[in-house]
Amino acid sequence: MSSNCKFFCLLFVLIIAPVSMAAQNFSSREPFVLEMPEISANRYTSPVIRLPMKDVPTLKFRVKDPFAADITYGNIIVTLNGEGINRGCNKTRDAEGKVVVCAKKADRLGGYTLERGKNIVEIKAIDTKQREFYASYIIILGDKTATVEKPDWTNGAAESFTGKKYAVVIGVSDYKFQDAGLKNLNYADDDAQSIAAFLQTPTGGSFSSADIKLLINADASLAAVRSALNETFKRARSNDLIFVFIAGHGAPDPLASQNLYFLLSDTKVVDMPRTAFPMNELKQMLDTQVTAQRVVVMIDTCHSAGVNQKTKTIVSGRQLEQEGDENNISNFFLTSQLFKQTGRAILTSSDVNEVSQESAKWGNHGVFTWALLEGLKGKADLNGDKFITTGELFQYTRANVQKATNFQQNPRALPGAATNLTLSFASK
Repeated sequence: MSSNCKFFCLLFVLIIAPVSMAAQNFSSREPFVLEMPEISANRYTSPVIRLPMKDVPTLKFRVKDPFAADITYGNIIVTLNGEGINRGCNKTRDAEGKVVVCAKKADRLGGYTLERGKNIVEIKAIDTKQREFYASYIIILGDKTATVEKPDWTNGAAESFTGKKYAVVIGVSDYKFQDAGLKNLNYADDDAQSIAAFLQTPTGGSFSSADIKLLINADASLAAVRSALNETFKRARSNDLIFVFIAGHGAPDPLASQNLYFLLSDTKVVDMPRTAFPMNELKQMLDTQVTAQRVVVMIDTCHSAGVNQKTKTIVSGRQLEQEGDENNISNFFLTSQLFKQTGRAILTSSDVNEVSQESAKWGNHGVFTWALLEGLKGKADLNGDKFITTGELFQYTRANVQKATNFQQNPRALPGAATNLTLSFASK
């Protein structure tokens, strides 16, 4: 892999001691098979499926024996693009195990609708022994250009506010524990320092240094990050703004790929639940602690690394389509599930099954942070009113990252109702 790739794709061999699903002779996705009877006779087990057609009438999920014997239908949950589609599905049994057949949406009572481009399908099951099984699939309908979006978020007058501005800025390039092969990054710490410095300029909104929590490398431990987020979220009042920026490794737990984490300076890959920061915890904090009506989150991590369930090794995003490799849907989770409240916006550096890139040619930055900074400094003023809004920044960043990487990297955005929130000021 090129040295220009930001190695969130953590190439290591796992040595696992704790008792877990991985300690068994099967992976968490082994019970599942996905079939599309009208399309072909294929039985899909690989995590990435490309189909030239636009329509898939039926999705057939098979839970194979001997696993199926200990799994009830009520403990089989199927979701499409974050929404449950179990309602209205036909549940049967055959000689191979249990079968859940879901049909294309025909009315309001149930069914599903696949979108052109990328679709995220997840299936989870818990057996009577409380063992949890999970598999995700990326179904891509049409050619690769189908995933390219051209949203228009530049409409509406820029909105400002009179409250205070708080920021938590995190960047980790150096990792303390590399015994499992976790690799250092080149520019994640530089990304964070540049973002924090910009926020304190008049163009960046004149954030007070006392209201910015900057944590880089050794200072960005799990305890320190958790404390900084907790303190900032509690300080901010209703009329204030919270800005969160995170750059560094991100990955699923190799022992439970549905559990997604930010890897911090003291993370141990073989013990992510106790040493890494769960994305679900960030969601919980935002849902329960934050009263600020304006929250902007920008995440320059690549979650395209996955675990090869056959070899128990981490593989790069360019290898995701190999049989047996687990894809990763973290960036989908971040933009579609992290939060949906009014006044909140999130932008991630790449789409599912993509690798975020960094290089000296982008000013010693990740390409995502480089585009963010260029946009914030004025280039994202798409309507020429001298105000850089959330919507303008998102649109500019996405387009320029796509251009710089030849569409190999496609940032995801969920601007919500915060589209017209002013983030910076272009030069007069």
